[in-house]
Amino acid sequence: MSTADEVALLASKGLFEEAIDAALELEDPTERLNALTDIALHAYGKRNDLLPSLFDDALKILKKIKNSYDRAYAYSKLAYVYSVIGDHENAAEFFDRAADEVARIKSEGDKALALSVLAYYLAISGFIDEAISSFNEAFDMLISASMDYRRKLDVITEVAGMMENAGDALHSRNAIRFYEIAYDIFDKLYINQRAAEVEKKLEVAKIMLYYGYPDVREALLEGRYQFAVSLLQRRLKDPQELFMALLEVAHWMKHVGAAEYLDVLEAAFKLFGSIGLTEENVQRSAAILTDMGELEKALKFALEIKDLEKRDDALAAIALKLAEKKEFADAREVVKAVSNPMLKAKLAGEIGKLEDQYKMEF
Repeated sequence: MSTADEVALLASKGLFEEAIDAALELEDPTERLNALTDIALHAYGKRNDLLPSLFDDALKILKKIKNSYDRAYAYSKLAYVYSVIGDHENAAEFFDRAADEVARIKSEGDKALALSVLAYYLAISGFIDEAISSFNEAFDMLISASMDYRRKLDVITEVAGMMENAGDALHSRNAIRFYEIAYDIFDKLYINQRAAEVEKKLEVAKIMLYYGYPDVREALLEGRYQFAVSLLQRRLKDPQELFMALLEVAHWMKHVGAAEYLDVLEAAFKLFGSIGLTEENVQRSAAILTDMGELEKALKFALEIKDLEKRDDALAAIALKLAEKKEFADAREVVKAVSNPMLKAKLAGEIGKLEDQYKMEF
């Protein structure tokens, strides 16, 4: 008898016919359907000729699944696969069917979990707002549910875990919202280790905001910095994008105290020597370098910003960073380059306060 892991291994190696045969040997209908949809995901783009029969087999198996929770899961998974292959009409229809099955579930805990499964697949299909709304609905359902307190906490924790998993599968720009809610839940429940793990994922997503692909973030969290750089080098063909991505990687590495960040920063500026940057990327470079504390480099970018208001904002951030580092004379020199007289006066006052505090301390 085959196992789901064996099916997945065969499909990952491109042995699709063997994988299908092995999947059809699985006893549990839900497991069998799950295996067939996984094969479809592997086959997409390589053996599209197999997709119609895979969907036909999956739909036949679905008819044998009577439990509403399992049917909600099956419809959600199928909707996701349809979304991946670009069949948005079927994706929408199957997400609707999943929602109908969720509504049929009597147990409040099971209903919240099924809704969270639906939300997870909505998220990784790109329906971010709908997914957040469904997760929030699941939490609201659980908070008002009349069920055993320990069971309620277990289910809330499981739902928060699904939100974290959704974040793990998404680009940083979308992952942040899921991580923020998951962190808030774990923190409020005093599940400290999980809260700390999600907080770190949230931090890397915020720093790797533009080039935080899931596999890149995972590598960075594991300390495999060179591998993360290699992933970006393979993925990004535009040298300007690669420069910006390397800045983000260097920023994260400095944030976690990895001394090798200097090597990544050096590689970025070697690349910079042969490229030009858009106005937006000049502004972003100034902001990243300021956050990193690379203020001399940040200043060079800030002075290149054409938009006067954004240039002033960048200069103000650098001046305050210098003042925080007790480099008050340099901070005042930067303030001189600010064009807005009101902002210039405000900065002078803030720097003066910081200097007075420093003098009082010593």
